[in-house]
Amino acid sequence: MLYKVLKDNGLNKGDYVVKPVGGGPARFEAMTKDKTSAAAVLNPPFTFRAQAAGLRDMGATARAIGAYQSDGAFVMRNWARANGDLIVRYIRALIEGRRWALDPANKAEGTQLLIDRLQLPPQIATSTFALIADPVDGLTKDAKLDMEGFRNVLRLRAEIEGQWGGNPPPPEKYLDLSYYERALAGLLGFAR
Repeated sequence: MLYKVLKDNGLNKGDYVVKPVGGGPARFEAMTKDKTSAAAVLNPPFTFRAQAAGLRDMGATARAIGAYQSDGAFVMRNWARANGDLIVRYIRALIEGRRWALDPANKAEGTQLLIDRLQLPPQIATSTFALIADPVDGLTKDAKLDMEGFRNVLRLRAEIEGQWGGNPPPPEKYLDLSYYERALAGLLGFAR
């Protein structure tokens, strides 16, 4: 994603040096401690922590690149066939957790969890919870795959990284949504 944002702002791969430092916490720390670490893709709560630290926000990545499926769970097909019931139970738990997090009745408790577990200041926890619960920019209902977002992931990898000779494969090549569908069907009686 960062490569695309930089490219769209006139910077090509030879114009900068990439310093892989890890996930959100490591990226945030690198940018606040090393001025040569000048750009990173951050997710909440690190976006809000970066703003509080005086770093410039270039805007939401999704607004620059379009829909993007940023999270998911991946397993090998053979393992999935041998452990289908386990996968369905995992996905059910994920959906139940997502439903809890998106339920407005849990806002205060969810915000407090962010404060306690991630040791966030209250204002950053409040901003983070508001964003993840936002119906447009937040977490997807029932942890549903954003097919257009996944297509865009493949398109960006083909465009920026040159994978697949620049021609992205169809998303269906990588997906088996039957486990998700089974999990969701088992929860329908509990839908909110």
